[in-house]
Amino acid sequence: MLAFILKKKDIILLTILAILIFQFIFGFHLIDFSNIYWLPDDAYNGFLGWSFYRNASETLPFFKIFDYGMGVGSTIIYTDSLPIFAIIFKPFSSLLPVDFQYFGLWLFLSFILTAYFSNRILTYLNMDFISKVFITSSLLLSPIMLERFIAGHFNLMSHWVLLWGILLYLENEKRVSKWFFILLISMLIHGYLFAMTLAITIFHFMRLYLEKHNKKYFISLFLLFVLSMFSLTAFGYFEVQADEVFHGGWGGYRLDILAFMNPIGRSLNWSTFIGEPVSFVPSQIGDLIEGFNYFGLGILLNILVSIYFLIRNSFNSEKPTNIPIYLKVLFLFSIFMIIFSLTNKVSLGGNELFSYNMPEFLKPLTKPFRASARFFWPVYYLILLGSIAINARNIKQKYLPIFFFFIFTIQIVDIQPGIQTIRAFNNKIYLDGLTKMDKEQTELTRVTKDYNQILYVFPEYANKNWRELLYFAYKNNKKTNFGYFARRNWNIQENYIQDLKKDFKNKILDKNSIYYFSDKKIYEELSSEVSQISTIITINDSNGLNHMLIIPNK
Repeated sequence: MLAFILKKKDIILLTILAILIFQFIFGFHLIDFSNIYWLPDDAYNGFLGWSFYRNASETLPFFKIFDYGMGVGSTIIYTDSLPIFAIIFKPFSSLLPVDFQYFGLWLFLSFILTAYFSNRILTYLNMDFISKVFITSSLLLSPIMLERFIAGHFNLMSHWVLLWGILLYLENEKRVSKWFFILLISMLIHGYLFAMTLAITIFHFMRLYLEKHNKKYFISLFLLFVLSMFSLTAFGYFEVQADEVFHGGWGGYRLDILAFMNPIGRSLNWSTFIGEPVSFVPSQIGDLIEGFNYFGLGILLNILVSIYFLIRNSFNSEKPTNIPIYLKVLFLFSIFMIIFSLTNKVSLGGNELFSYNMPEFLKPLTKPFRASARFFWPVYYLILLGSIAINARNIKQKYLPIFFFFIFTIQIVDIQPGIQTIRAFNNKIYLDGLTKMDKEQTELTRVTKDYNQILYVFPEYANKNWRELLYFAYKNNKKTNFGYFARRNWNIQENYIQDLKKDFKNKILDKNSIYYFSDKKIYEELSSEVSQISTIITINDSNGLNHMLIIPNK
């Protein structure tokens, strides 16, 4: 036992480090499965999607939830409900409490997995343990990962998937099964992480072909592509209409050329040291929301030192440097991902520098990925790890821990504003003091108990009171014609709107449905048309929310 612990001491100690940093940044209280009040909008919607799914009959494709949206959204793939956990916990649904969220646990496991893959990569790079501590801490406190928390994009905080893909590339993994496994896991977390992992996979098999000149690697890549398309179909990625999957918008959420040194996030300046004129607010709101890719001053300094070593070594070398194929392919991969992230509307310092027309045959590749700036993330980690590897080769071994301690110290002091913001958001005293949602909704429950559907007049993106109303629908086993979806079937939604207008015009209401309004003018107008065949009622809940209802007579 002792021999095993000594052999695995690095990963054991780094796991403990990850747990301590998680407690410092977030707190173990986020793992409380019954605590749903700390969840931001996107994550709360993930909780709702999972909640409807846990009581739904399993179908093919998987993850369908007709009751939530009645076909408008159709699947938890587009409610950010973390399908990988949903399918694990679903068999135990009857044993779980009504309020059960697993996002805190996912964040906790993501920290541990980040430490695990960090250790694997740094061991591959022959790093000493003390250096591993400082580098792993920097990865666990990556600004681009923590910034996702502010938005409630917990699925997208799973950057360990990218580290896993980089590790497989570095280890020159040839087995199709290993690559398919990471692709499968990534698509069960988030579609964007799958796309990035698929890009790493494609370039890796290109590298294998260039090294071995064996066409079997193209056959392997084709097999992986076919298996991936089959899996995406089985998991419901194509359940919404095609023009919603390929919705366009590429160029509206882009990477700025100077994003790597710009600390301005969606709600704060992440840097203690960098302000104007270096920092800037992008001219497009989408670039501000998704374009954040700040390294941190410590990592930027680490990169500058590595550039110095590269230049020095190139001047001192008498022979041309023979760059191995795997590095050349990584360079091409990085260029491809950067170009894709910048889009065809290239921005510098927050202002558009130039634009160009995309060839028509390439546009289908861009349309599913509006938030293109995210595709810089793999490059972010390649640059970070690459600069670490270069410095480790050029600094004497005995000085490495001191160097990386210096880098980490500057990094942690620089990104302190971001860390403080997240800690304040997660403070247990602050969370306990938040106004709690009226979960009982006694009066609303009473007047709707004989009806099994809630029809919003009219459904749209993020209808008013959606959090409270969808929770009420879940808890009381009612279907809804609306929801908060990343992708939606607009045709089905429009059909609901037209059907509702027709029903009120013809004074024919569904006797199994209640009609919910947030627009007072529409409510009063339509109420007068059906007052003879329905009950008109407004309910005020304990938090002062108005629920305007038309309830058909039975």
